[in-house]
Amino acid sequence: MEEKKEKIDPELKEIIIYRILSSKLPENIKMSIGDMSGRPMSITEIAEHVEAEDDIGQIVIEMELNYLRALKEGIIPKIQNA
Repeated sequence: MEEKKEKIDPELKEIIIYRILSSKLPENIKMSIGDMSGRPMSITEIAEHVEAEDDIGQIVIEMELNYLRALKEGIIPKIQNA
């Protein structure tokens, strides 16, 4: 049976894409998301996966949401100050 993917709120997706594209990483930096992409991807390519909400995009969305939750709960400053 095929699993239905939940659509993310468009405003939240926009925030995630903005966070990705506004990162301070140089444009020539490539990143891998496990072995799913088959090759390292640019920041722009990662944002495109988020926009498409495909398997890679879903992973990035979940990572960003986890980060934002941790930030909201005050976990990030505790880790940084440890």
